[in-house]
Amino acid sequence: MTRQVWWISFIISFVLFGTSTALMVDRWTDQLLWGHLPLLQLSTGWISILLIIRRKSLLDRNKLNDYLLGSLTAVLLTLGFPPFPFPFLLMLGFIPLLIVITRAEKESRPGKTDYMVIYHTMLLWNILSTYWVSNSASYAAGIFANTINAFLMTLPILTFLYVVRRMGMKIGLAAFVSCWLTFEFLHMRWDLYWPWLTLGNGLSSVSAGIQWYSFTGVFGGSAWILLINYLLFDIYRREQLKVPSAYLKVGFWLIVPIMTSLVMYLTYEEKGENIEVVSVQPNMEPHYQKFSIPQVGIAQEMVSLANTEITASTDYVVFPETSLGPINMDHIEAERAMGPLIQLANQWPELHVITGLAGYRDLTDPATFDLPSTRSYRLQNGDMLYREAYNCAIQYKQGSEIQEYYKALFVPGAEFFPFRKALFFLKPVIDQLGGTIEGYRVRSKFELFDSDQARIAPAICYESIFGEYMSRFCQKGANAIFIMTNDGWWDNTAGHRQHTAYAKLRAIECRRDVVRSANMGNCTFINQRGDILEKTRYGEAGAIKHQVHLNDQLTFYARWGDVIGRISLFLTILLIIRGFVLKMVD
Repeated sequence: MTRQVWWISFIISFVLFGTSTALMVDRWTDQLLWGHLPLLQLSTGWISILLIIRRKSLLDRNKLNDYLLGSLTAVLLTLGFPPFPFPFLLMLGFIPLLIVITRAEKESRPGKTDYMVIYHTMLLWNILSTYWVSNSASYAAGIFANTINAFLMTLPILTFLYVVRRMGMKIGLAAFVSCWLTFEFLHMRWDLYWPWLTLGNGLSSVSAGIQWYSFTGVFGGSAWILLINYLLFDIYRREQLKVPSAYLKVGFWLIVPIMTSLVMYLTYEEKGENIEVVSVQPNMEPHYQKFSIPQVGIAQEMVSLANTEITASTDYVVFPETSLGPINMDHIEAERAMGPLIQLANQWPELHVITGLAGYRDLTDPATFDLPSTRSYRLQNGDMLYREAYNCAIQYKQGSEIQEYYKALFVPGAEFFPFRKALFFLKPVIDQLGGTIEGYRVRSKFELFDSDQARIAPAICYESIFGEYMSRFCQKGANAIFIMTNDGWWDNTAGHRQHTAYAKLRAIECRRDVVRSANMGNCTFINQRGDILEKTRYGEAGAIKHQVHLNDQLTFYARWGDVIGRISLFLTILLIIRGFVLKMVD
């Protein structure tokens, strides 16, 4: 890159960053949504920063090529994820980055790999794929998710480099696959969990080709993607571009899983008896509209939509996440906003009404006053009020006890503040930026909605991304999965499409029919093979009805969970220890 090209690139990226930022501020002032503007703002903002902090490197032709190859990896991986119909690109995505990070080893310059190339690759991938998170109620949460997740994604790459530098490229395949799978496995199990870009999720657009997820879960898809990437890279590294046997090996590992899946897909038969379910999409814009409308009016609108599909044979009607609120969970039936839903259930005595709620309880037990999720308020008379909030759901049926479910997995930053005790000093900043440090109380986990007709797993929004978490409901007897969500936070972007696509993976893993009720986004019915049978359109209020199968059988994955992740963790630990021992011996 010449100095003139550098200046032109910087000016263009900085102008685009400034323009998109101004447009976002203007739209925010006018209470309009941002759409795809964060994609332009975040990508050009990062490019502007990179051009400044790595100016010397980018003026060097070889270093510039490294950054371009890293950018190619980010683009290929992005195009491999929904909503793009190119999942096969995931099989090629890591190859440009592998070429960059192993070049130093090939040139006998161990330790000279530029860390910023790796970070740039991961950050650009995050921005291009999940920029839409910044459209949520907390803009800061989107920035946080992209930047921190990109840093975490560099760790498995650096671990892979550490192992091959100590043990040689002969162990490269095992190290590359196990290190990345270990990252994905651990990334689902701590305060900063963000498994949205788990590689196996990207194959959700080809459900007919991944039926073996019922044995492996999404980590099987991740392992497959990593394996093909490395085998193709190894052909390039060994300069075997004209060796047919090398391609035969790749072809075997590529074709056999696909053919196996197609056989499973074509021979699988839906299991279980049927129930009739109605899924409702109220389409209340959540940033500005939903909370300015009287709650009774929202409830009446939802019931009106439901009544367009409900018949005497309807067993369940499902409303979205936080459809109504705030609702006092100790006096649900006394809440005026609940009146239309209760009347609906009473009108159809056999109908079960399931809805998401923004709930709360006023606390009287002093032992609960100091819980991290407790919020305190000083009343006008000087007394203190202690309250806890919930993102929850209920099942209501005439003559039956109300059943409650409490969301347990929250979005870091937007719904809870990770590492709250260590970062307590950030509370004022988080409050100003629209996040929450108290978060929500988790009262129980894996509670089912029971009835004579079915046992329902009631997942709320983000929870549906976690395969093993959902499998625990099946272990407790769930024979169908109902997902309540509010995908309108992200506007009409890739976010709601990805979320819908990932629900197909839960259907395949557990062989359970999935019903999604989305405030905005897509209400969908998904069968046990992962096929979308019916769905609503984004931005249109409505209701849809379908027959849902109730399957009581447990798949291998539902029974055993993320076995592949646990094996990868064990193998990675062994490789790290082995590498450390070899370093000590040397």
